Amino acid sequence: MEDGNALATLAGALVGVLATGLVGWFGPLRLQRRQAEANAGLQEQLRLHELGLEEMRTRNALELQRLQYEHERELGAVQSAQARVDRIVCFRLVGSAWMQAIVATLSRLEAGEQVELAAFDEEFARLRRETDEAAARLMLDGVWVSSADDEQGMTAPLFAAMARATELLRRHVVGDAARPGVAAGPVPAEVREAVRAAEAARERFRTTLFELLAVEGAGVRRL
Repeated sequence: MEDGNALATLAGALVGVLATGLVGWFGPLRLQRRQAEANAGLQEQLRLHELGLEEMRTRNALELQRLQYEHERELGAVQSAQARVDRIVCFRLVGSAWMQAIVATLSRLEAGEQVELAAFDEEFARLRRETDEAAARLMLDGVWVSSADDEQGMTAPLFAAMARATELLRRHVVGDAARPGVAAGPVPAEVREAVRAAEAARERFRTTLFELLAVEGAGVRRL
């Protein structure tokens, strides 16, 4: 009986030691597992946070690109509009210079002054050339202005009127030049009427130019 009790006691002790050992082994294992799970959770949270930051950076970058594009587009539109205005203003100035030269020449002739033909031809050839160049630049905006006959024989009314006034003035200057030493003759009514017609055409043309300044993308317009 004593041997049986001893064996039972020994078995109990072994079971206790084994249980203690298992507890000692499984305890750290569970702790390590929990730590691993906690670390995995933190890593996942960190990954999700980084993904959120990357998404935010991407959105911000796209928004910045959009704003830059909008700014560049608006700036380009402003610059294009300004260039258009500059070309129209330039065209108006050269047209005005031509008209002023016509009026000034008429005033000199009516005052009895002699006008040199060579100087007359040089001045009006330059004014006509500058007007043609300004009209050509307006074609960049889809605005067609002809200061000379086109294939249909059409000329803008203003240029037709100023060209006629210029030609009649030249005829009078040529006539005076053919009579050296003789006082300049009176300016014919036809010449004065042509100049007045050119001035009237110029006034009508100013209205058209102001309309042009308010037009965007209206296509080709014939003046």
